[in-house]
Amino acid sequence: MKTSRAYSPSLDNLRNLLVIRSIALLGQTGVLAYVVFASRTTENLWGVTISLAVMAALTVASLWRTTRSWPVDDREFLAQLLVDVLGWTALMYCSGGANNPFVSYYIVPLVIAAAVLPWRYTWLVAGISLLAYSLLLYFYIPFPLFTPHAAMGHGDGASVHILGMWFNFLFSAGLITYFVVRMATTLRLQEAQAVARREDSLRNDQIMAVASLAAGTAHELGTPLSTMTVLVDELLQDPQLGIQARADCELLRDQLTQCKSTLSELSRTAELSSAQQTRPFAIGDFARHTLERWAVRRPGVIYSFECAGDSPVIELDPTMAQALENLLNNAADTGSQKIAVSVSWRPNEASISVRDWGAGISPELLEQIGKPIIHADKSGLGIGLMLSQASVERHGGRIELRKLREGGTLATLTLPLKPQATETVQP
Repeated sequence: MKTSRAYSPSLDNLRNLLVIRSIALLGQTGVLAYVVFASRTTENLWGVTISLAVMAALTVASLWRTTRSWPVDDREFLAQLLVDVLGWTALMYCSGGANNPFVSYYIVPLVIAAAVLPWRYTWLVAGISLLAYSLLLYFYIPFPLFTPHAAMGHGDGASVHILGMWFNFLFSAGLITYFVVRMATTLRLQEAQAVARREDSLRNDQIMAVASLAAGTAHELGTPLSTMTVLVDELLQDPQLGIQARADCELLRDQLTQCKSTLSELSRTAELSSAQQTRPFAIGDFARHTLERWAVRRPGVIYSFECAGDSPVIELDPTMAQALENLLNNAADTGSQKIAVSVSWRPNEASISVRDWGAGISPELLEQIGKPIIHADKSGLGIGLMLSQASVERHGGRIELRKLREGGTLATLTLPLKPQATETVQP
């Protein structure tokens, strides 16, 4: 069963370049055939014939290369354009030099470079093309079809005309290289911005779907939790209940109370978030309180906390605590028995780092951080990262994940500080 190969824009661009080259070579082959037919001689045509044959062979080899799965990078595309320029120079040298009207083909690889390649490569193609054109003004083999003035005594007028063509090429090359590169860069930037907007819209739709599901789940859980709480209370009132069963019921009641408290906190957080309410927190106190509250639910994980001195104040909404807890849960879910949390800051931003000693986050998930769709791995990571990233980005911050050489992962939550945030709140 054949598998379809993924579409590659760079490979498609290379194929288009080879098609353009083939059309140009066919045109020159037609000119050669006309000269042979009109003059009934092959004198002085060997150079043109050999140049056409070499260029055709390179084109066939390049077409075969496009059937391979090797990626086409900018340097390879630049090499193909330089093959065009150098091959065309050899062809023009053997067929009248700058007198050959096909010398204007130098504009074609220049335009392609301006539209596809970075600006430094485009200027390189422009420089080599201009140098080749300039040399062809003085060094070439006369070609009867394109240099009739050489035998008719019109050398001065022809020289002025050829020099004018050279200046026209110089002017055109400068305009194309400068303005087309700028326009192509603008188009790429607009496309990247459009892609980013589509990704943001898709991620927001996913987050809204998750939020709706969470709200519905919280509402549906309220009734069974209340029923179980009533039943547990009735069991505890039974005087015949055994000691062990009573202890289990008390533990179950505490867990039910914790669940109801979590649902209430979830509802309150949603109300505050919808109203866009924020509160000032010292970033160190915020991280420490969130870590301590999280550790109650993960008693099997050893944690450490480090924050040097009084930390700056930052305006946060309740979703930031959940974002940090998601990072803590991800660290614990990697299998690490200990987690280290540290707080640091600079004049313009503050960072909370979560370090674990687990198996490390997968490279696939590292690449997907910040993208609208994050697929969870076997340990369940993924959706928490997406929600955390969305919450942090709303505050103008970012989340960075780095797999450490000595093992484990370092997750860093960074938030910007406003100028007034340099003040500190005493714990």
